[in-house]
Amino acid sequence: MTSSQLLVRPLAPSEVLHFRFGLYVGYATQVRGKLDSAALTQAFAILRQAYPILSSRLVLDHASQPSIEAAPELSAAVDEVSGPVDNPLFGLPDLDDRAAAIHTVRGTDDAATVTLLTHHSIADGHHSLYLLAELWHLYTACVTDAPTAARRHDYPHSLEHLLDQRGIGIGPTALPDDAMLEALASADIPSGPTERVRTRLSVADTQSLLATGRSAGTTINGLVSAALLAATAQSRNVGIDTLHYTYPVDMRARLTPQVGYPEGTNVLGMAYFAADPHADDDLLALARAVTSTLRDGIATGAVFAGNAQFVSAAQGNSAGPEGFLSTMLVSTNWGVIPALPTPADLIIEDFYPVMPNNPMTSIAPYVITTYDGQLTIDTAASSFDTSQLLAEHLHGLARRSG
Repeated sequence: MTSSQLLVRPLAPSEVLHFRFGLYVGYATQVRGKLDSAALTQAFAILRQAYPILSSRLVLDHASQPSIEAAPELSAAVDEVSGPVDNPLFGLPDLDDRAAAIHTVRGTDDAATVTLLTHHSIADGHHSLYLLAELWHLYTACVTDAPTAARRHDYPHSLEHLLDQRGIGIGPTALPDDAMLEALASADIPSGPTERVRTRLSVADTQSLLATGRSAGTTINGLVSAALLAATAQSRNVGIDTLHYTYPVDMRARLTPQVGYPEGTNVLGMAYFAADPHADDDLLALARAVTSTLRDGIATGAVFAGNAQFVSAAQGNSAGPEGFLSTMLVSTNWGVIPALPTPADLIIEDFYPVMPNNPMTSIAPYVITTYDGQLTIDTAASSFDTSQLLAEHLHGLARRSG
């Protein structure tokens, strides 16, 4: 329970599921050089002042409704431990339902990993990546004694509010039923850190894959989706038509007027795709089908209906919720990681997503990014067989650029 005087607003349906599972997402930057902890703390304090949502926490109000509560009295969650830099969540303390935190793991040399963690109820991937870039801008300004004033922003709105402002009615948001939620909640949670599996293309192969997409009338998202569907079906030894594939779609640039990254929490539609039998016989045709289905969903407004198609498929699945979970395939495309400035004595060597353990790791997504010119797919859900097959398919598609 908490005082209603501090409540900002209740969570909307598009935000509630993340609250139920306490879902945080981490944006890890592996750095090398001189990392000034005091400057990092100062930068995060300025960021919190500019974006008050970062000084909030997620609570149940007096009516047990999940809500955002202003909590400026909470000290900024900035902590640092010594440990393996390849495990950015090493020594992560209880986040106490805070909306955001900074966690740093320092190695034995001049390497460290700095991770921005945000609660998924208050920010999606694109919103959080914007905040990560802002954090490194502010850190660089603090270290170099440059002006660090930051404009104060309002609390971000929910997708439902933003659509209502634009006269777009989507009806009730489709949410998983109690049986599906119970299946998720009862899923096994790894006792230790989840193992991250990575598939990364070189800069040259990434450029070739882009060229393949242009010549074939599809996109990087379509090509990666096709390769991922084929690799998953082959590694599980199942028909590709048995997989239920879904991924969020950033709607900010597709709304009129457009929505800025920090203006909304989860400004996402949901795309759903079911492949035809033997669709993995022609990956380019499969990629075009994924892209065409997405375009149709945007044109008809189907993506605004959230998980409607996915939830309908889940509820009608004869194998029940547990069986349906085993057929799920989820990706999320964060696009090109924005420029992350640093002082001259510090460089960012790598970027990758991380997710603290929770029941949703049972359907952990494949996170698609392009960092430093290299297409990368990270996940905690993959087997190495799937990852190897995925890499083979992507390289094969890249070679078709000519």
